[in-house]
Amino acid sequence: MTVDRLFTTKKFGTYADTFFMLGLALLAEDALSRTKQKNNIQLIDEGTRYCIQFKKPVNLEAFSQLTYSDAFPPVCGAKTDRTQIPADTTPFDTVERTEIRKLYRDYLFQQRGKPEFSEESPKPPDPRTQNGTILVSMRHEKNHNDLWLQGRQLSDNWGSFIVSVFQAFSLEILPDSKTQTQLVTESFKQATGNKLCDVASAVKIYLPTAVQGVNRIKADSNKVDSQKTDWLGLWSIASGLFQFALCDRVKIAESVYDWRLVALEPSNISLGKYRKVLDNLRASNPPGGGHGIARFDAELVLKFCQTLLDNHPAQAEGKEEDEWEIGDSIAHFVGGFSGTHFGSKGQVYGVKDIFTLGIPGWIDPNNCDEIVDYQKVLAEHLSVIMCLSSEEGNSELLAAYRDFIAGNNLRNFFPFQVGYADYAVKRLADPKSKSPRLFSVTGLNTMTKKDADFLKITRDESFLRIAKAINQATVYAGKVQTKKGVKELDWQRQYGLAQLLSSQSGSKKDFACAIADFLAKYEAENLRLLEGYIKQGKRLMRVQPKKEDLDRLMELLEEFDTVLVANLLIAYGYAKWPKSQKAKDDLPDELGDENSATVEPEDLEDDEEE
Repeated sequence: MTVDRLFTTKKFGTYADTFFMLGLALLAEDALSRTKQKNNIQLIDEGTRYCIQFKKPVNLEAFSQLTYSDAFPPVCGAKTDRTQIPADTTPFDTVERTEIRKLYRDYLFQQRGKPEFSEESPKPPDPRTQNGTILVSMRHEKNHNDLWLQGRQLSDNWGSFIVSVFQAFSLEILPDSKTQTQLVTESFKQATGNKLCDVASAVKIYLPTAVQGVNRIKADSNKVDSQKTDWLGLWSIASGLFQFALCDRVKIAESVYDWRLVALEPSNISLGKYRKVLDNLRASNPPGGGHGIARFDAELVLKFCQTLLDNHPAQAEGKEEDEWEIGDSIAHFVGGFSGTHFGSKGQVYGVKDIFTLGIPGWIDPNNCDEIVDYQKVLAEHLSVIMCLSSEEGNSELLAAYRDFIAGNNLRNFFPFQVGYADYAVKRLADPKSKSPRLFSVTGLNTMTKKDADFLKITRDESFLRIAKAINQATVYAGKVQTKKGVKELDWQRQYGLAQLLSSQSGSKKDFACAIADFLAKYEAENLRLLEGYIKQGKRLMRVQPKKEDLDRLMELLEEFDTVLVANLLIAYGYAKWPKSQKAKDDLPDELGDENSATVEPEDLEDDEEE
């Protein structure tokens, strides 16, 4: 008998569905490897179910002779009872693994995230370290180890167990309203005469809808029996969670840390690529948990996108072994993250929140050059986000950015950018603060280049001239902190412009009045400066929008949504404008060649990366 795919129904509505499927995929991978059946396993989300697709049909007869193999190791902490673990088994020691991870994280911090690999440098930790640690922290390692032990008891009939699993989960239509687990149990008993484990104790880390390991119905009654579920499902979830979960302790208040655990939801990706991307992220480029939930989530999405782009199929053009199609956004391969936030309750943790995080669909590379461009954008965004922290009162900004980066709508960037514009100007005006990181015009062009409406606006010369005028009236005005020290420009900085334009964007008439008022004041400032410059024999190198530019902006307001035009003006107005020749090619001549006569964007001093 042969099968070419397996199916798992999404019955939990949480990350348990993903981990269940991943546990089954790991079982299949091990069986194929040990029977020397070379095959590719593709993980596909079909909506109401997951499909584990094999490139070639799988021969089940070879599986019947398989001997036992651990799906996951037992986990032990400093106080774990090890009496049930056989002497010939080496458990996953979280104390030892945590020390290795801490040493490597300290090394990354010292190297500013750019490690130099040598014999003396610390080795990256096991990517599963935190998965074992959370089990111990939440006192669930006993449940985990019990599941492992029950799986080990199938050693004498392991081959029959694997065949039974493949037969049941390969069926598209189930007979007599039976579940796949029931079919596995019946098939296994018919083949061996032995009974498969029926139920196991569910805990909140495996089924996060549970409250302290008790379901809601029981929690509201006088019964205190632990929640039970079928053993096979829980065993598979335990395997997928231990091998593929990403979790960390996240600071939510002074000396208060919660746990946040997520599963990466595959859309259409091979198991090998899925593992490679996740392992690189967890071991070498993990998000930081010391600055609040919103920043942790933002870093998670940004760093994951960086890692996935490093393994994008466009990087393997011409290579036969990578058969992914080029031209899809990264959201084609993965659907995002589903997760659970476990809140600290003294000595125990409770389910505080169940959440999802999307993947930005605007990251859509078609070739290696575009991958480089998107990587630069992601690095730029990371540098901005890592200058913000909840301790310094940036929680609202971080939450707004998290809403943007964890979704597919590029317009969600604008609420954050309006708030960040005000933050940036305040930092620029404070002589005691280093200049803030700024988004670049080049990066904004990369972000918006796949949207036709955005392109018509952001490539318009009149729009760019007005945006540059906003830039020279806000970011590059007044006193600025440069790499050579504080420098005072001849023109004064205008405060509150981003908030003013944003607040007036709900009405086309009000916004037109606001932008016209700004341009009138800007022109008056230019005339004042020009008079003094002429006396000194100097040339005023500030952009000077004309009446035709305002007329063209009115045409854009007629053609496009006022809010969109306003937000794009704010985004470009408070960005870092290019100086390099490559970036100038996309700008009108006077914008590509003329910057501030006193200070260039590249002269501004940036905060050091954390």
